Amino acid sequence: MPRRLDGGEHRLKGDEMTYYTYDPTTKRLTAMSNVVTMPDGSHVANPPAAQCAALGAYPLAQKNPAIPEPPPGKVAVPDGYELVNGAWQRAYRFDAAPSPLPRTFSKLKIVAALMQSQVWEQVKQYIIDAGLYDLYLAAQDFREDNEYFLQGKSVLMSQLGWDNAQVEAILSAAEADA
Repeated sequence: MPRRLDGGEHRLKGDEMTYYTYDPTTKRLTAMSNVVTMPDGSHVANPPAAQCAALGAYPLAQKNPAIPEPPPGKVAVPDGYELVNGAWQRAYRFDAAPSPLPRTFSKLKIVAALMQSQVWEQVKQYIIDAGLYDLYLAAQDFREDNEYFLQGKSVLMSQLGWDNAQVEAILSAAEADA
């Protein structure tokens, strides 16, 4: 319950409640003052609901609806408020789902999988011949969108004769722990 400056509590009497106006430009609600200046210039303390509605002020909905289920490839995003049955309730829009983040692979897990597949020596030789050995040593892990990783993956697939399914089997088992 809100506190007054003197430490007491504000108590609502009867059907008094807070009313809000909505600004569609900023998509924000603003609480209406308890003392309102009416269009005729008079001041009304705790105006009744009908007078608040005439000024475009309404209470918040007691319960907002469940977040709507978005269509495939979309996400529901809060988008201001809408007036439903004389109360403001949360409105939603559907935006495109964000692209998934590139995966990160554990260097140790990749090397172990390549050793188990008995191709690590070939891969290591490629890294050395490409002049990437120092970068390899400095790396903590590999991201699938890194240009060196993509270049090496492509060359090694052709040298080893592996298809995407074989490479993906190793990479999915080598994803770094979160």
